[in-house]
Amino acid sequence: MLRRVVIGVAMLCLMGGAAYAVDEEPADNECSDQVASADEAVQTKIDANALSDADQQKVNQLLDEADALCTEGKFQEASAKLTTINGMINKK
Repeated sequence: MLRRVVIGVAMLCLMGGAAYAVDEEPADNECSDQVASADEAVQTKIDANALSDADQQKVNQLLDEADALCTEGKFQEASAKLTTINGMINKK
């Protein structure tokens, strides 16, 4: 009997953890989508030769940092990096 109770509690804990992980997924996808969108905008500017080499390197570095921040779950910091990127590519 005790064995059944322990197995039941363990299953409940496992299912609860999976539900928690699913709750966090949409924010991560949204952040990743924003990074992908910014990456496309940057690539469009690069293809049009609208950014200097220095600006290209800086923007690509910021994109990498924003992507890493999204992966770490630091969505506000990633958003700040993306805002900086948008400002750099839209000033030209």
